[in-house]
Amino acid sequence: MEAGVGVYLIIILVSLFTLLLLGTKIQFALYGVAVLALMFLGKGNMQGILGSMLFNSINSYSLVAMPLFILMGELLIQSKASTPLFRGVQKILAPFPGGMLHSNIFACGIFAACSGSSTATTMAIGGVSYPELTSSGYDRKITLGSIAAGGTLGILIPPSIMMILFGSITQNSVGKLFIGGAIPGIILAGLFMGWIALAGIVKPEWMPPRQKFTRDYPKQVLIGIKEIWPVVFLIGLIIVSIYGGFATPTEAAAVACVLALLIIAVVYKSLTWKVVKDSLRETVYLTCVLMICIVGARALGMALSMLRVAQTITAFVAALPLNRYIIWAIIVLIYAILGCLVDGIDLLLITTPVFYPIVVSTLGFDPIWYGVVLVVILEMSLITPPVGFNLFITHTIGGRKDLGDTIRGVVPFIVAMLICIILLTAFPALATFLPSKM
Repeated sequence: MEAGVGVYLIIILVSLFTLLLLGTKIQFALYGVAVLALMFLGKGNMQGILGSMLFNSINSYSLVAMPLFILMGELLIQSKASTPLFRGVQKILAPFPGGMLHSNIFACGIFAACSGSSTATTMAIGGVSYPELTSSGYDRKITLGSIAAGGTLGILIPPSIMMILFGSITQNSVGKLFIGGAIPGIILAGLFMGWIALAGIVKPEWMPPRQKFTRDYPKQVLIGIKEIWPVVFLIGLIIVSIYGGFATPTEAAAVACVLALLIIAVVYKSLTWKVVKDSLRETVYLTCVLMICIVGARALGMALSMLRVAQTITAFVAALPLNRYIIWAIIVLIYAILGCLVDGIDLLLITTPVFYPIVVSTLGFDPIWYGVVLVVILEMSLITPPVGFNLFITHTIGGRKDLGDTIRGVVPFIVAMLICIILLTAFPALATFLPSKM
């Protein structure tokens, strides 16, 4: 690697992590380091193009989907739609091995597909399920682990805010990323539920006696379907309309917002002025934060490109006498280590400008596949100690009693995520088949 470029990279990384350690918000740290790189490390008046870059970074039709999906999720969260959803799923899955713990994963998967946010999903479902499960006799560790892991499905199952960010930064189709995450999301949820079922069989003391299948079970299923069908219908509409080519992600998001309003007004009867006001306030706040993050990531990416950092690293990796899968394994390991220290969205914004050209241009992996697998890796970062965001949300839901219980509870689910990453690497069609048919 060229000495000058190596110095640039060290200065940029040291500056970035120093700002983060000092408590600077990620969006301002990214943009500040980009300005530093362009003004003091670059040649000529490179900072002069920042103005047009600021505008072009967010002047994107696909980005309009982000506030609309956030609004849809906030409407469902503020109206407490997670309560009937969890109880409906509980009625359907209670007699299976693992009992009501499956409700955490299944309900999180459904709610995640509406909210697009892991944090929102964890709080919404965990806040309802934790008291009920612990009072029913379920082991605290596996209960907390299932809540934390289930919440991570929010950034994989479409629609996903993380995928919108990735698509915007890398200029890839958000619709294809959404659809690409569908099968991996189902696989990951299946792996989570598989562990819970296995634990129910091997460690029966972790759970109360399982409910038996009775003659009333079909009636329970019908009652459960009645409670969950509005949200399932909303998800199905989004996925089918995008996959079928009837609507863009932005158009699907707009229709979904209207349908979410109708659902909470007509079906759940919980639409109030406070719900609308709180939903709009949270939507504006989150959208502004994420838009500034996009500007910061784009600015840093441009700085790395103009200083030839990205190109030099890419050429260096291409010259390594290693199989591309070994290089990919090293990248996954780097993400796993960084995920223990940096939150998921921050990690996406910091690393994508560096790793995207390596993985796609040098190693030759499909960009949609990379986006989907990256989201799974970032999911893992949400529950890996010491900084996993969902880890601390779940710890708070559990009453802040013993963080060790939460950590021990999530370890098997981290293993399940690693298995999912291996499966997607071995069989990339799991993430690319559906997008290729759009």
